[in-house]
Amino acid sequence: MPMFTTLIDISVPTLLVWLACHFVGDFAFQSTWMSVEKGKSWEVNFYHCATYTAVFVLFAHASILAAAILFGTHFVVDPLKSRYKVIGPIWADQLLHILTILLILGFKI
Repeated sequence: MPMFTTLIDISVPTLLVWLACHFVGDFAFQSTWMSVEKGKSWEVNFYHCATYTAVFVLFAHASILAAAILFGTHFVVDPLKSRYKVIGPIWADQLLHILTILLILGFKI
C-alpha cells in the first residue's frame, strides 16, 4: 500500500511543469527533420531524445537518474511507434511517456 500513497503525493505545480516539459520537448522542440528521420535513424532518435531530456534537466531540474530514465524510455518507446509500428495511435506512446513521468514523480526519483 505505501506505493499508492507515494504515487498520490505529487504536487499539482510539479506535475504541470513536468507535463509542460514533456509537450515542449516532444513536440515544440522536435523539428520536422527529427520527426521524419527518427524512425529511420538511431542517431536522429538519439538527438530527439537528448533534446527531450534536456528540457527536463533545464526546466524541471530532473535528477541524473530521472534524466536517464526519461532518455532511455523515450529512446525505446519512440521507435516502437515510428520504426517498428508496434504502437499504433499517437495517444498510446504519449500515454507511455506520461506514465513514465508519473512513476518518476511518484517515486521521487
